[in-house]
Amino acid sequence: MQRVFISSENTATFACPSCKKMRTVNVADYAILDQAVKIKVRCPCGHRYPVTIERRQQYRREVAFPGTFTRIVDQRRMESGSMVVKDVSRTGLKMRVSDARQLSTGDILEVTFRLDNPKKSPILKEVVVRKIEGLNLGVQFVSIEPGNPSDKAIGFYLM
Repeated sequence: MQRVFISSENTATFACPSCKKMRTVNVADYAILDQAVKIKVRCPCGHRYPVTIERRQQYRREVAFPGTFTRIVDQRRMESGSMVVKDVSRTGLKMRVSDARQLSTGDILEVTFRLDNPKKSPILKEVVVRKIEGLNLGVQFVSIEPGNPSDKAIGFYLM
């Protein structure tokens, strides 16, 4: 299924899998929704195809990277646990943790994992927990620095 992201101008560009023509459409009605929406698009060529519309600001790549996390409180390392990174973007991650009982929105975590690129780049980042749904966490990178090796590796990985 084709995945389309809503631009800052509330438009989305659809590519017909049949005729390969692209067209940009105003999707402002979908921009206010919190979750992805599945719709059927009808191309001028007559072909109908399913599309998922998302309003995310950054492209997210689905992955399955094992790793670890450590909760940081007052610059001290507290409890640790295992995790699996479920998706990665330039600004954050979706991850599934082994135990979320000690975690709250706003907590700072240090996460470590390796990309599946040829270099198996190690990633070490501090993140802030933005969303908790069961064992799934939505986290945002605390900082993004062009010179940081982890940020560089993630940037090249997403290209």
